Amino acid sequence: MPEEFINQVVHDPGVPGGRLRPYCNIIRVASKDGYIPGIASASWAAIAEEAAFSDQTPVTSQIAFSLEKSGGLVKVTRELLDDSAVNLPAMLSQIFQEAAGRFEDVGIISGNGTTQYAGIMGASPSDYTMANATSVVAADLTGIYFTLEEQFRSNASWIMKSAIASLITSIASTAAGVHAIPDLTAAPANFILGRPNVMVDSAHGLGATITATERIALFGDLKQYAIFDRAGFSIRRNDSEFMNTDQVGFYASRRGDGQLTLAAAFKMCRAAAS
Repeated sequence: MPEEFINQVVHDPGVPGGRLRPYCNIIRVASKDGYIPGIASASWAAIAEEAAFSDQTPVTSQIAFSLEKSGGLVKVTRELLDDSAVNLPAMLSQIFQEAAGRFEDVGIISGNGTTQYAGIMGASPSDYTMANATSVVAADLTGIYFTLEEQFRSNASWIMKSAIASLITSIASTAAGVHAIPDLTAAPANFILGRPNVMVDSAHGLGATITATERIALFGDLKQYAIFDRAGFSIRRNDSEFMNTDQVGFYASRRGDGQLTLAAAFKMCRAAAS
C-alpha cells in the first residue's frame, strides 16, 4: 500500500492552544533545544558633571527550552466514516485541538517541566496571603493587585477556576460595599479590577474551594511566560493499522515547550492558615 495512503495529513490548522496562549509570549523555534536570554531590569540614577557612570549592567541568564511531543489517537469504524452526515475528520480535528488546549493550560500553570511545560507554580511565585482561611473579601483582590510590581500590572491577568470567580462575583452582592456585578446583563468576572480574568477549570494546583492555605489564583503578566512552537499541529490518518477490526486510526500530535522567563511577574493568592 502506498505510504501516502497509509499516512495522510488530513488537517494542519496551525498550533491550537488553550485559554492562556493568547496572553503568552509565543516564540517560533527551528531546533529541538536551545536558549533565550533572560534579562532583569537595569537601574537608572543621576550622574554629576564629570562623574563616572555607575555599573548598571542588568543580571542576565539563559532560559533553556527542550521540545516535547504530545498527542492522541482516536479509532473510528469504517461504517461511521462512510455513513456520517458530517465531516468526521474535521470534527475530530476540533476535538483534538480542544484537548491540546486543555493540556497546554495545565502545563503553563502547573507543568512538571519534563513531559509538560515548566509551570508557573513550579517557580514558586511569592504568595499574597488572604485575610481569611475559608472566604475571599474585596481587600484580598486589591491587596494582591497592588503587591504585584507596577511594571507588570498593566499587562497582568488573573488565572483561577470558575468556582472561585463565582465566589468573587458574590462579594457584597446583597449588601452595601464593593459590588462585582453592577447589573445582570454583562458576563460576570471577565475582568477583575480592570484586568482580564482567565478561568481555567482544567488547571491543576489551583483550588476550586477556599480552604486553609489553599492556592486559589495567580495574578501576573503572562508575556513573561514563553511558549516555544517547533511546528504546526497535525492529524494523520492510518487506514491499515487497525484493518482487522475495520477501523481507521487518526493520530494527532504537536511539539513545543513552555518556560517562565521572570518569576517576579506573578503573585500567588493563598488562603490564610486559620
